Parts: sequence; structure tokens; C-alpha cells
Amino acid sequence: MKTITSSVKLAADPALVYRDVLLEPAVMRDRLAWALGIGAPAAVGDVALARVNYQVGQSVRAVYRADIDGAAHTIAARMFAGATSGDAYRRSAPAARGVAAVRGIAHDFEIGTIYCVFPNDPAIASLDAILDPSTTVPGFDTGAPVRKRLVAYAPEKSATLACEDGAGVTIAYARVAAAHQAARDYHTYTNLRARLDPLSPWLCLPAPLAYSSAHRTLWLEALPGRRMADSRGDDEVSDLEKLGAAIAVFHGLSMPDAPRFDRLAPEHLAKEASIMRSSRPDAADAIDHLAERLAATAVPDEGRACLHGDLHPGNAIVSSDRVALVDVEEAAIGTAAADIASLLAELLYRRETGELSADECRSRAAAFLVGYRSHRDLPRRESLAWHTAAALFAERAAAAVTRVRPLGLEHLPALLATSERLLDRGLAAI
Repeated sequence: MKTITSSVKLAADPALVYRDVLLEPAVMRDRLAWALGIGAPAAVGDVALARVNYQVGQSVRAVYRADIDGAAHTIAARMFAGATSGDAYRRSAPAARGVAAVRGIAHDFEIGTIYCVFPNDPAIASLDAILDPSTTVPGFDTGAPVRKRLVAYAPEKSATLACEDGAGVTIAYARVAAAHQAARDYHTYTNLRARLDPLSPWLCLPAPLAYSSAHRTLWLEALPGRRMADSRGDDEVSDLEKLGAAIAVFHGLSMPDAPRFDRLAPEHLAKEASIMRSSRPDAADAIDHLAERLAATAVPDEGRACLHGDLHPGNAIVSSDRVALVDVEEAAIGTAAADIASLLAELLYRRETGELSADECRSRAAAFLVGYRSHRDLPRRESLAWHTAAALFAERAAAAVTRVRPLGLEHLPALLATSERLLDRGLAAI
């Protein structure tokens, strides 16, 4: 999990008056020590904020990594609006178990927040069973214990665990879910792989090894390679060309039962505009103007493609000349421009927040489009430009607020202005 540093630049939220306290690691260190300690403050060392999910006027979820008694632990914090945290704590506390001599679940009544030390998660009841070293990985029943290491965590939703053998080699992944998402993901991977040529030199998908309905867990094959998100310089340019080819192949797959892609529909754009406006009233005029332009200039969908739905380098693994696409739970049917635009919007976000220069952004975007075009015709330029403007607005600018991303919040006006330029100048704005 990536460490982030909070630098909140949001309007006050009357329903969550202590929101900014929860997002400040320096303050939270003492609060965690007092809340988690049994009889005395816990020995909490370094504390880092790793993830935020902010629902304006409703709740704040934060994931902290904290050193407790010299060992690293993951702590999920949820702040409730109003006086409902006590009820939530009373429902959760009976199932809690201590971790590292601290409370597994604690209530910070002063700020209306519950803390859960992983693997305590009231919504994911099967975590203990999957984390047990004696729980075997399907297809790897060697009798030897398997270590499970947390690699991704969305509290009250899902946890992804790397399953490692005695030598520390990852042999599989286990995705444990609160609801039945894991079952849907199992069928999605199975159906997609059935339609993909296993000898494709451009795209591969991890095999779903098994699904446990009792534990709501999907077991996935661990593929060799490196995460594309770790690529830099010329390697990243080359990798993005490979990603373009891979997603072009993915778009040609058939998944008739997938839902329709609607993330950029007018009602969703209006909702994102409302959230941003309430949290950043200083940018309200620019937000409203852009939202109105996007609604007025929306382009009709062209063609039907099998969309990944969450396309970015973090969901791609480079293995020789092939790219493996993972995290397919957002797979949908829609215009290919939506996936392509999501990747282009991610590059533009990195440019506007200072990670990439203008030339670096252009070279990466060009490489991705070249790779795509080598296997499949690109959507019309007008469609690509509109979808990229909409994705930058709804997926990047809006997420700066709901994920409390400091760089995104700092550069929010620039993100909105870039979306406007895309509507004015088309892809020349990249």
C-alpha cells in the first residue's frame, strides 16, 4: 500500500467536524495509543496514512500503517456522522480479538470513530480462517504452511493476500470479500479466459484457481513479472505500448452478461460535480461550468467493447512481451473510448501534479495509442477527447476529494482547466 501524507484543503463538513483530525498522522499517533491500549497507552511508533475514502456528510474511512511494539500493523478507522459510532461499536466489539497485546477493536467516542486492527474487520468474517497458515491454497496442497501477507485492503469490502511458500515466493493470491464480489470475479475471470487465445502473445489473464462460497474468497494464480506501475523512463514508454496492444485484445473479447458501462453518464457527472462543489466551493464556478459543458457535448457511444473498467498501470503486470491485466471486477460493456480515456486521464493527472513533464506525458500517451492501434482501430478523436475530459473530471478530479489526495486537491483548478482544453482543442491538449 502506498503511503500518503495528508494536506487537507477541503471545506468544513458539519456532519464530520473531526474529519481533519482523523487525516492527520501526527495527531492520530496519540489517539491510537490511548484507544488501543489495555490499561495503559499502547506503544505506537511511526504512523502513516495509506488510504482514505471520504463520503461527504456521511463517513470517513482511513487506513493507517502503524508500528506497535516494533511490529507493523494495519489499522482501519471509520468516522461516523452524528452519534452512530457507539451503536456500530457495540455491534462489532463481541467478535473482536486482541492483536499484539492491544485491543482488536476500539471506540474513540470523542471523535465518533471506530478503530479495527487487522485482521479484525466486522464485515469480512472469514479473514481469520484464510489467514490461518494451515489453510491450504487450492492446487498447492503440499502440507507445508503457507504465509499470507496483506497486499491490498479496502476496509469492510475486501482484502487481498499474497500466499507465500517457505522460500517467500508468492504462489497465489487470495481475495477475501465482505459480499459476493469474489464469486462474480471468479466467473468474470473464467468467462474472459475462455474467450482469450491462451497463446496470445500480447495479453494474458490470471487463472482463477478456486472460489469458496463459505469464505467468500477467490484464489487467483500468481503470474511472473513486474507491476507496470513500478516502471520508469524508457521502460514505462515501452510498457505502455504493450499495454495498448493488450487492452486492444481485451476489447475484442466477448462478455455478453457484463453490465453496461455508465460511469460517465450525465447523472454520475452531476453527482461528482455536487460532491466537488460542496468540498471545494472556491472552485465551484469552474466545476459547474465544466459539468455543464460535458453534459451538453456528450458524444454517443460507438460500438460495443469488453471494457476492463479500471485501466491503469497498477492493474497491469509485464511478463516478457505480454501484459497481464488483473482486477477485472469493474469489467463492463461500452465504448472502447472509455478505457482508453481512463489511461490518458491518468497520464494527464500525473502531468498536472508535476510527476511528468509535458513531453513525458505526450510520449507515454503516444506509445499507448500506437500499441492499441496496432491491433484495433482507435475510436473517433472527438469521442476520445470527450471521454478523456470526462474521465479527468469524474475519475481524477473527483477522486482528489473522495480519496483526499493532497496533490490532486492542490492542483484541482489545473485538472479542471485541462478538461476544458480537451473540449476546446481535442487531443491536441495532451
